[in-house]
Amino acid sequence: MRKFYFHVAAKLRYFPWGRALVDHISYHYRFYENFEALYTALILALIIKSFIIEAYKIPSESMLDTLQINDRIFVSKFTYQLHDVEVGDIIVFKTENIEGLDYDSKPYYIKRVVGLPGDHLEVRNHNIFRNGELVDDPPFFVENEYYKLRRNSPNRFDVPNDKVFVFGDNSGNSWDSRAWGGVPVENIMGKAVFRYWPITRMGFINDVPPPSVRRNIANKKPSSSFSPSNAQAAESR
Repeated sequence: MRKFYFHVAAKLRYFPWGRALVDHISYHYRFYENFEALYTALILALIIKSFIIEAYKIPSESMLDTLQINDRIFVSKFTYQLHDVEVGDIIVFKTENIEGLDYDSKPYYIKRVVGLPGDHLEVRNHNIFRNGELVDDPPFFVENEYYKLRRNSPNRFDVPNDKVFVFGDNSGNSWDSRAWGGVPVENIMGKAVFRYWPITRMGFINDVPPPSVRRNIANKKPSSSFSPSNAQAAESR
């Protein structure tokens, strides 16, 4: 870049205004070097946030104990450019155009994918059955317990062809597809891949939580205090 600047300066010196501009920049060269570094960093940050990775905060208990309240995570925005969404993925998605969700006050949710477009799902005996088969891959699905949203709520669901179904890992305390249906594929922001805070639990977010986390999840029961008003599950940082 320095050779390019010298080349431009040599051309500009043929003009009176060019000589004045070059002299001004030469006199304040430290300022312009710092400005260039800051501008470059800003552009890179915008590219990363728009196309590669974005940070989110977890403000609710719907994904306990896999993701805890106040966890900070990174979400990969390019993963699904490489391959399709898979059952077991933990995704962040926009609530825009999802009936029953308030996009203005709660623009993002984070949940685990349990059904793909065209699937038939059933919650039975605290397990998930997909197209008649027990969902056991990853094994977390059979270690966790899943519930109907309410006693008189349906336990069978057909996933529309352009949507995915998502449940919270803390099934008894999650406002999810059991209530408001599927997530349009175009609403998916990306896949949760890394927890950067707190430092004591920093690491990659795998499809299957550690054994201690899985035991805690399996022992959880529905909370009588749960309500959709506290169900928000992701905040952009």
